[in-house]
Amino acid sequence: MATFSNLRALHALIGDALDDVERIFVSCQPSVHSPTGSESSDGTQSLLSPSASEDEELNRIPLDFPSLDGPYDPHSPAEALLSHPAVVHATKLIVSATGQLAAMVQRPFLTICDATMGYHLPSCMRFLEASHVVEIMRETGPAGLHIRELAARADCDPNKLGHILRLLATHHIGTEVSPNVFANNRLSSFIDSGKDFNVIKSNPADKYEGTNGIAAYVGMCTDELFKSSAYLTDAYLLNDISKHSTLTSAAPFNLAFGTKGQFFNWLDEEGNEMRLKRFGHAMTGTAGYEDGGSITFQGFDWGALGKGSLIVDVGGGIGSTSMTLAKAFPHLRFCIQDRPKTVELGILAWKERCPERLDSGEVVFQAHDFFTPQPIRNAAVFLLRVITHDWPDEFVTRILLQLRNAATPQTKLILVDYVLPFACEDRTGDIGAVRTMAPPSSGLLPNLGKANANAFWLDMTMHVTFNSKERTLREMTDIALSAGWQVVEVIRKPEGSPFGSIIAVPTSVPPSTALLSSLAEQEIIERAGSPVGDTFYSRTQLPSRGTTMEMNQSDSAVRRMTKRLRKTISRTFSRGGQGGEVGEEKRKPPMAKSASD
Repeated sequence: MATFSNLRALHALIGDALDDVERIFVSCQPSVHSPTGSESSDGTQSLLSPSASEDEELNRIPLDFPSLDGPYDPHSPAEALLSHPAVVHATKLIVSATGQLAAMVQRPFLTICDATMGYHLPSCMRFLEASHVVEIMRETGPAGLHIRELAARADCDPNKLGHILRLLATHHIGTEVSPNVFANNRLSSFIDSGKDFNVIKSNPADKYEGTNGIAAYVGMCTDELFKSSAYLTDAYLLNDISKHSTLTSAAPFNLAFGTKGQFFNWLDEEGNEMRLKRFGHAMTGTAGYEDGGSITFQGFDWGALGKGSLIVDVGGGIGSTSMTLAKAFPHLRFCIQDRPKTVELGILAWKERCPERLDSGEVVFQAHDFFTPQPIRNAAVFLLRVITHDWPDEFVTRILLQLRNAATPQTKLILVDYVLPFACEDRTGDIGAVRTMAPPSSGLLPNLGKANANAFWLDMTMHVTFNSKERTLREMTDIALSAGWQVVEVIRKPEGSPFGSIIAVPTSVPPSTALLSSLAEQEIIERAGSPVGDTFYSRTQLPSRGTTMEMNQSDSAVRRMTKRLRKTISRTFSRGGQGGEVGEEKRKPPMAKSASD
């Protein structure tokens, strides 16, 4: 296709998609008697349908697309409509087409500049969140506040603050009302914790308590995750050992923070209490990954499960997903499993928000390491929401194998995660495969490019933090099958979303999977890691030659240890150790008394 023709086709697609969005907004305008609609079971707003009564028709008020200039209003019917499946699909096409248009028409040098100098955006986003400037600007309203007054309250330099806010405003995050006077807009206010600035300043550790987790998510991404990303080339190209390693302790994160421990073990270390607490709340904020409502709801028929069916939320954090499901499906029981410190935080969160389910025993927390035998043997569903992407392939096989050994013939495995689409057409023919997400003859990338970029941002986040990855459907299907799980269905909702549910049922375990000695070696070595080293607050230089040599020496020591452990581990497996059936496990972890009743 000629380039001008392609440009015009993309332009026309944008117009058609915008018309589709406007039609939905017109048909769903609320009456003056019901400005915000009613809340549905999945937490989205249910707006007035086109079949409203004649009186309601006469009282309809115009419903416009949310304005970029005003603050974000979570109760706005217009914001709620953005989760309508047709609107989600149309806006994805608009974002995909505009992104592709910009790449085509802008001079290549400027596009490369955007890609190579974009690191300043997360730096400024971290400053915005950590300084609590969003909360200050909320209190002053649309008139905004001069940088002198903002800086005085945030305890920073006004000139530096002004330049940071101006870069963000240039990217539509906040607005410069007049020279050096800044105010919130729809995007900047989205990370507002909703708390009084003075309250936050008096107790910063509690900033994220009782919030939607968005501010915590921004803080986490622009702190430990952003810093880890800076070391990607150093770990994956310049270091001859780590670039071939499958250990989770050989990730760019480990170079960035000078630690040999895996990320979650590092979070548990003394000195990282704030980060651990923030991580739990940030996971609540990740609900935004799910386009058009929760795929956790839409990706499985929870209502069809019998009364008292037990859902095991494996690696469930503080139980955010289970809490949402428990409120919508009160006939189900839940066991939320995670590390001991996370379990403690989860119990506190549930006592505050949903104490009746804890008191009744219908929801329990359980301290459990998912690499060890699974103690729950009567689960209707093993649910893993954004868990497998934290681990390299061999580790995921071990996790899923422990669940397979504890499954009944009727147990379902549900993996809720990104199913990473190719940037070309998918012609594999696998169950659940989608050849292209783009409309026919649209000229768009088959994976919708920028509209689905978040899946690929997260993919690289998994690489730099855990030496892991988001997976394609073929990669996920192969791993599941290696642990005795047959994928039977893949559900993506709405259309064009890479986030979905993979549903699998028990099948025979391949004989080769029982030979897990190499994985066991890795597991033993990583759990014997040394304490955390310096953090970025005291060690900010790029990796030096000495750092690289130190890592090389460390990996050489690991390899020598591996050789010494090989015979010991092999003997353990041959005698029916942890590689055998989980029925040998007699003792339950703490706080699990009612989980398997």
